[in-house]
Amino acid sequence: MNSFIENLYQSFLQHKANTCISIEDKNYSYEDVLNISHQIRHQLQSINSQNIGIYLTDDVFMYASILAIWFEGKTYVPIHPDFPLTKNLNVIQQADIDTVLSSIEIKENLDITIIDTQKNFEVKANSPKESSLTNNAYILFTSGSTGNPKGVPIQFSNLYYFSESFHAAFGKLSPQDSVLQMFELTFDLSVMSYLVPFLNGAKVVGLHKKETKFLQILDLLEANEITVALMVPSILNLIIPYLDPSIQNESLRLNLFCGEALLVKQIEGWKNFIPNAAIYNVYGPTENTIFCTQYKVETPIKERKGIISIGKSMENSSMSFLEDNTNEGELLLSGKFLTQSYWKNEEKTNEAFIEKDGKIFYKTGDWCLKDEDGDYYYINRIDFQAKINGFRVELSEIEYFANQKLENAISVAVIHKDKNDNDNLILFINNIHSNEEEINAHLKNNLPDYCIPSKIFKLEKFPTNTSGKIDRNELKKTLL
Repeated sequence: MNSFIENLYQSFLQHKANTCISIEDKNYSYEDVLNISHQIRHQLQSINSQNIGIYLTDDVFMYASILAIWFEGKTYVPIHPDFPLTKNLNVIQQADIDTVLSSIEIKENLDITIIDTQKNFEVKANSPKESSLTNNAYILFTSGSTGNPKGVPIQFSNLYYFSESFHAAFGKLSPQDSVLQMFELTFDLSVMSYLVPFLNGAKVVGLHKKETKFLQILDLLEANEITVALMVPSILNLIIPYLDPSIQNESLRLNLFCGEALLVKQIEGWKNFIPNAAIYNVYGPTENTIFCTQYKVETPIKERKGIISIGKSMENSSMSFLEDNTNEGELLLSGKFLTQSYWKNEEKTNEAFIEKDGKIFYKTGDWCLKDEDGDYYYINRIDFQAKINGFRVELSEIEYFANQKLENAISVAVIHKDKNDNDNLILFINNIHSNEEEINAHLKNNLPDYCIPSKIFKLEKFPTNTSGKIDRNELKKTLL
């Protein structure tokens, strides 16, 4: 018996009249979405393969496709229309996909069966098929900017324990809640943003392609149409300059941040706009099912070098270091959220997963600290530690001191190789009016010479990837 699927299906039956999804000013009830999913299931009856692709169309049919796949006991794999064809073909091949669901015509030749999710059929409503909690719910593939994309399979059991732990940490949502969904399905934060509301009869508010993402979010918040929002910190860099001091949001009651380091200066510029919201910093890699820690942001804010604490583990997940008697090191994760391996990739699995005391742990690649209260702090990516002329440089430390001299902006430090293959330290700032001399002087007063950037670049805004996070690779391309 798949208790996760049963809970989800029962929620759709119990909340038939409630608004399930709101996209582009169109509202669809739980009954509407369930009926669309039945019609898609009808077309899946003849498909024998386990993994089904979903072409990302950001409409009601995309979400109904997830339900159809799950209620058939199958696994979804997102196919992003903005990704290179070679990347999508790689994913299709790796995941053994022979069928993709889409509500629009796919112009690229994927050389597989395409099912039109907008087709209407007279079908009888059927209960979900019997499936196991150990079946994969979805497989997400990395962006593949370097090397071969690796797949992360997440089981229904992982989602079951995540949803239980979410409710324990933040409380259950109510059918009166409206939840922002700002993420592409290729980013696992999207799963929380539709799944938790679906389990509780709440409304999912999706974004569309016709308007800039951050402006849509600002409009929704100023109109008091959102009560729960999971966001990436980078979105604040775009929204905060547009805030009107005379306008406050009254509706937001729960605001979670994940995906990047959350800075004290970002929250200081944000919290006055959302006075009624409980703000949490949460953390977790895709391999450990969405997020697995929680820290409530209250005064005084717990932070290290301007980065807010990621707090403690949620239920059913645990954090530790490789050495038992230390409070600093590479963060390891284990528990009931954790996938056990990458998809058909033994080499990468052996690199990232280790066994200790009879349990499987995932090596996050994140350098963290733990304080005397048991709260953890993300310091930086281990691969963000670089060497300049033989000296170890922590990019997050440079950003910390630069940010102290920036009022309505933040900084990003990168290591860039010049044409002679020498490492150069570059600092980017998302404000073309910032005072470069003042920043340099402050850095020289606080850091050794080898930590001073060779050049500072000022941009109007930072490039972001499809997950909404600052894209450091794109920043480096501006130097070419």
